[in-house]
Amino acid sequence: MQTAPPRYTVQVLLPYSQVLDPFVVHHQLKAWRSDVELLGSTGISHFGFAIPTGDLPLLVQIVAAPPNAYATELAEALAWSPTWADRHAAVAACTHSIVVSMVAHRALNHATMLLSFLSVLDTVLASLHDLRPVVLHWLPSQRVLAFATYRMLRMEQGPCGPAINVRVAAISDHDVIADTMGLTELGLPDLQTVAHDRDPAELAKQILRLARSMFVGDALECTWIEEASLALPSRDAITVQLD
Repeated sequence: MQTAPPRYTVQVLLPYSQVLDPFVVHHQLKAWRSDVELLGSTGISHFGFAIPTGDLPLLVQIVAAPPNAYATELAEALAWSPTWADRHAAVAACTHSIVVSMVAHRALNHATMLLSFLSVLDTVLASLHDLRPVVLHWLPSQRVLAFATYRMLRMEQGPCGPAINVRVAAISDHDVIADTMGLTELGLPDLQTVAHDRDPAELAKQILRLARSMFVGDALECTWIEEASLALPSRDAITVQLD
């Protein structure tokens, strides 16, 4: 059975109404790549772009949507973003959202795909009149981010900073499962491990360092095996053995 190509999606949650002009967004994108094509627009609430590649183009859609358009996914993202204490209040204040999604119909280098998506997302963000209360619901990584955090991660960790989330869940009094979310949609396996009597924060930092190394093409400096994910959602994963 043929499956649909993966879609990479971020929901920009806003506490105010914002109208985007597709022609203005297109003009700004052409400063990045002059060959970006504006697709048939159905109005200011739904438009898209084609980004050429060596094969089929990347297709991007920008859609105005209610903030609860991804209610189930948003609840999961709130649960897996524990380091942001004010996340529930920030999301509750949002009354509108803009969804940015991209489809790659053929396998594409993960960094190229992410950088292309970020170019569109950053163009949309630059079109907003107040970025301070913006919340980014990053569906592939199951996380919510304040705009200030998104900007910090981009500066400190590069393009993969906001795109990778580390989840840590207890499975007993002394054992936890730690895994990444966000790599599968880019064509890479997520990382996972089972750890005993480890500090969750330090464990998350170690897994994140390994994930960033894999993203930039470095070898994993640990023992690892490929297998199915231990935690949902089901996906390809690499189980790492940590010291």
